[in-house]
Amino acid sequence: MSLSQCLTAAMLEVGMRHVARLSFTHEQVAQYCALTGDQNAIHREPAAAQLRFPGIGDIVVPGGLIQTTVSGLFATQLPGDGSLGLTFTPERLRQPVCPGDEILVSLEITRIRGGIVEFDITVDDPNGNRVTSAKAKVLPPDEPYRQWWAAHRP
Repeated sequence: MSLSQCLTAAMLEVGMRHVARLSFTHEQVAQYCALTGDQNAIHREPAAAQLRFPGIGDIVVPGGLIQTTVSGLFATQLPGDGSLGLTFTPERLRQPVCPGDEILVSLEITRIRGGIVEFDITVDDPNGNRVTSAKAKVLPPDEPYRQWWAAHRP
């Protein structure tokens, strides 16, 4: 993800969307699990993952890794740098995601009130099947921050 946005609440509108195609590697799963202490065998042993999710052929990407990657989209894309996450309310994962699987993440602004931006988030597989969804509230950057960002961005 590249740093490309810094939008204030005044620059945002209901209905604005950002869509990203994502996938995860085995190395990213291992790094996430090491960082968080998540030692669940389904994230490191294909046989364990297959017992929990018959028919899959690999380990399962942790739901938390997907969620934190979505948070990164708020911080880089919509609204962008300087955004502060207030709430993130995920649904359960409806189907597992394995390393190498592609997912399509959509962030859509559903409400702007008092400077707080509400989002609907959907995560789908390439066939359009819902993997999960969530709701989030984000505080976008203010104008002084945007001016600083414009003068200092990489």
